[in-house]
Amino acid sequence: MASAKLIKSLERKGFILEFPEYGSLEEEIIEIIKTDNPRLALSLPLLLMEKFDYMKTCSRLNALEKKEFDKAILISEKIYKKENIPNTLNALIKINKIKSKFSSDEFNEFYTIFKESHLNREQSEQKTIEKQSKLRLNLNLNKDLKTLFSPAKIRIMEKIFNHEKLTNTELKYYYKSISNINKATLNPQLENYLRIIETTKKNH
Repeated sequence: MASAKLIKSLERKGFILEFPEYGSLEEEIIEIIKTDNPRLALSLPLLLMEKFDYMKTCSRLNALEKKEFDKAILISEKIYKKENIPNTLNALIKINKIKSKFSSDEFNEFYTIFKESHLNREQSEQKTIEKQSKLRLNLNLNKDLKTLFSPAKIRIMEKIFNHEKLTNTELKYYYKSISNINKATLNPQLENYLRIIETTKKNH
């Protein structure tokens, strides 16, 4: 399998590799624990918010791995309580009599990563919303431009918008056939006039 370093490098170049999804949450949890990677283990509180089969997961772990899993569960429950996040861990801990010790430093490490991950997710979601909003605006803009201008006029305006130099012919065409329409469209009185017409039309 390709290394994470190679995959990341290829993604920056625009080459996206497709990977199969996990069949269950338990599989994902088990793989994280079995990698024996402390950094990856810090991601467990992000997964344990969802309902999972504790006994099924433990059946695939050795004694040391189960110990680390139980610790992650207890730390996660404390994080959720601190953040007022609904979860089922408290009941699971009582039913299965889960016990483990962890230091305040261990908790803080998990908690810091949890907060950072949530912030990263929120920022990513915000960027997606902004991108979708921009796309909708562009679609509306293109629709309005096509209502007012011919394709040739739109191409000239796109060149101006992108700071591209116009040919002498394009420049003459702009002042002859485009500039007057732009000035009329920007006239506040025209905007108010058209708004009144649209409003009045709806009442008829």
